[in-house]
Amino acid sequence: MSISIVKRGSDDVREFENKEDFINYYDNHRTELDALSTCMLNKKFKIDGYHLGRSNKQLKLIPLNLYRPSEYQVNQENNMISMKIDVLNQKIDNLTKMFSQLLRSCQPNQ
Repeated sequence: MSISIVKRGSDDVREFENKEDFINYYDNHRTELDALSTCMLNKKFKIDGYHLGRSNKQLKLIPLNLYRPSEYQVNQENNMISMKIDVLNQKIDNLTKMFSQLLRSCQPNQ
């Protein structure tokens, strides 16, 4: 069994403002890019709003919002969590008051 050594990727990252620019670049450098892993492609190339992937050995541009929730969704979830925490805090306060009252009622009169 042999172990291959993975070469460190270069530090130069090429950024594309839109998918059309990347597609044009890919058409001109197809063999070079097809030889790279998707991990290496995503390290070397940044396409605004997209992530690179492969399906059936074909390079695909995958919209980032398929993997990452929108800012609106995150805010909605945060608001929902905050509301649930507030309700739990109120219930804890009510239980604490009721427990205190129960303890006072169980104490013998002095």
